[in-house]
Amino acid sequence: MVMLVRQGIVSRADGARILRALRDVDASTLEKMLEVYEVRFPKTPVQFEHYLTVQVGDIASNINIGRTLPPPYYRMKMREDTLALIDAVLEFRETLLASSEAHADVVMPGYTHYHHAQVMTFGHYLLGFHDAIAHACGQLEAVYASVNRCDLGCGALAGTSFDVDRDLPAALLGFDGILEHTNYCVAGTDQAVDLANAMNNLALPISRTATELEHWSTFEYNMLELSTRLSEPSSMMPQKKNACLFEDIRQIAGVVLGAYIDVSTRSHNIMWGDTIEVIRLSDVMRPVVGKMIEAIRIFNKAVPELSPHREVMLRLAREGYSTATELANILVRERRIPWRICHAIVAEVVRTLYDQGRTAAEITPPIVDAAARKIIGEPVDLTPEQLESALDPVKFVEAHKCRGGVAPAETRRMVRQRNQVVAAERRRQAERKQRLEEADRQLCAAADAIISAA
Repeated sequence: MVMLVRQGIVSRADGARILRALRDVDASTLEKMLEVYEVRFPKTPVQFEHYLTVQVGDIASNINIGRTLPPPYYRMKMREDTLALIDAVLEFRETLLASSEAHADVVMPGYTHYHHAQVMTFGHYLLGFHDAIAHACGQLEAVYASVNRCDLGCGALAGTSFDVDRDLPAALLGFDGILEHTNYCVAGTDQAVDLANAMNNLALPISRTATELEHWSTFEYNMLELSTRLSEPSSMMPQKKNACLFEDIRQIAGVVLGAYIDVSTRSHNIMWGDTIEVIRLSDVMRPVVGKMIEAIRIFNKAVPELSPHREVMLRLAREGYSTATELANILVRERRIPWRICHAIVAEVVRTLYDQGRTAAEITPPIVDAAARKIIGEPVDLTPEQLESALDPVKFVEAHKCRGGVAPAETRRMVRQRNQVVAAERRRQAERKQRLEEADRQLCAAADAIISAA
């Protein structure tokens, strides 16, 4: 209405009367709308127009000049939800980074295909989880930029013959710009699909990590423990200390993954224009965003309440052949044997001990020499010190200091760098909120100016 008055499309007097009525709208307006409810107008926006007509007369219908329903209401609501989701994700990332640093030297086996692979640390594990969440957070920022484009003034698809200024209401409503093409305004579904996709990339690592952490808290693994404060007992079995919150997280992740299929299915095989399927996409996504925020907040509470069992993790890493690759590396460096042959020698060592029911902690220089004679016909003559440096899980993680590696110093370096990234994202988030607040002040000031001048 401010724009229509400034463009001379609606008179200042009429605009002031409408704006006075709009300025008084608050939560109590619903009761007033019910008093004048008209059964012919089932849609809430049309019912609201009827309410305004009762207040100021037929000129109230001029609020519809150059526009259709519902733009840009859905985008404004979706950006609110996206901002709230970004807030929750940023807080979660800060928690993950703090825990990554705290556990950077907690040595544990790393797994591939559910078997011991290489040694890692719990801090490095959590940092990898953080990086997946950080990627999705970047997508959420892109979603906000996509959603925060104003489609007001698109008409039903062709725009309007009135001399409207589409940039002004976009600025006064806190949008970063306009969605220019008028048919794309009503036909596009990417704002909802992009949000679903970003949440998909949140839900997948969250669900997978929740599953793994729950497994590691079982009696068989005994690698970590969730505090009693957040665990659940059984109404029947007195020994129970269930990490059920991870199951809560997984079921919410299922809702999010289902929403991605939902919005994609609604968006396919429909006309490229305004349809009910397009209109309902935002209705579908909003409660899902709320569930996603709930899952993130649950996980955010859980991470600081996880206590890794350091000695158990270290023993498993020492016994489970996780250092086998480093033994092959030592042979390459110390004896200049080609890598694949070293791989075969170590594989023979592992097969021999494994068949005997023995662990990696029992590897000795004679066992390595016996395997080497079988593969290359001669011993490799590793010293006990060389063998110990290859098989010690603590020395393993210290040696793996390549960029992104599991060395505690490298993990802490990455944590520091990522803390700086999160701080920058915090500043961008604050700027987004400040722009919305400033736009709201400008809108109120512009409306008041019209009212006072009438």
